[in-house]
Amino acid sequence: MNLAYADYNIPLHVDADALARMDYLYDVDPDASVVAERDGALIGQALLSRRGERAWVSAVGTVPAARRQGVARAMMLALIANARDLGLRDVVLEVISENTRAHALYLDLGFRDVRELLTWRLAADADPLPIPPELLSEAHPESVVAHFEDWHRERPCWQRELPTLRRMLGRVRAYTLALDGRPAGYCLVADRVESVSILDAGISPDFGAVRAGRPLLQALSRLHPNRALTIMNVPADDPLSRALAALRFHVTIRQWEMMLQL
Repeated sequence: MNLAYADYNIPLHVDADALARMDYLYDVDPDASVVAERDGALIGQALLSRRGERAWVSAVGTVPAARRQGVARAMMLALIANARDLGLRDVVLEVISENTRAHALYLDLGFRDVRELLTWRLAADADPLPIPPELLSEAHPESVVAHFEDWHRERPCWQRELPTLRRMLGRVRAYTLALDGRPAGYCLVADRVESVSILDAGISPDFGAVRAGRPLLQALSRLHPNRALTIMNVPADDPLSRALAALRFHVTIRQWEMMLQL
């Protein structure tokens, strides 16, 4: 996997523990996933995750010396066959917009574009955000995800779905925002080496992304001065994206979420 992704748009480096954690967080099914071999050497891998009747494909990669030889297509066909054998209904994946070859392959295999997902970042040295009158209160992570289903207008991507978040709760911090004495929003965050990662942000429909989303992000920035803030795979049509843009976050990664109905 490390060799396959060494020259990718977003380089990836994992060890055995990190890969095991990915399997745990994202419900990877090792028996339904595949590796490609040639002359006894591993030349590629592709992972299949399962939740109910849905599947998610990730980490599709081929080592440089074996590319453009049909290896990725063969692995994808094997994953699709495995998903059918398991009685799954839909297979989803994400592909970076610049990865035109992979995008074309997935289209040829019958996947269709569903929506655009955006990763946003506010640089550590960006101009400070306005300080809102409302401040965040730290909360127990389990208590805030109780609002998850009702406080997301757009369906989250696989990596930000509730099953994933629940497995992260022991390693994250949670904050809530109140407006007019009522709960208005929450966020789950994790400290990275050089940034603060927003793992999830929920906004009460009673207030919306403009009234609650913007002060939530502003107050979070105040809690972490001189730290970059990032949030991955926000649907482009999600009102939260408009709030992020208004606060001068910029898009670092654009991905297509694609789906194949079996």
